[in-house]
Amino acid sequence: MRELVWSPNFIRQLKRLVRQNPSIKQTVEQTLERLSNDLFDPSLKTHKLKGKLANQWSCSIDYSMTTVIALFFSLWTILS
Repeated sequence: MRELVWSPNFIRQLKRLVRQNPSIKQTVEQTLERLSNDLFDPSLKTHKLKGKLANQWSCSIDYSMTTVIALFFSLWTILS
């Protein structure tokens, strides 16, 4: 299991998202747990980004939401 480190921006956006849509909280928690257990779980649809975010990765939270993750010395940091 990996340790996830959340950026202040991610925490702020997560709080706003849960406040606007409380039913999404459980989905986000399950996704973050899956991410810490297996970065390339097929349900996460993890993929490398291109362009300005070329050194970062993205994974799906649900059909309409994704989050951006960055790799730092085998520690995955969640950005947004």
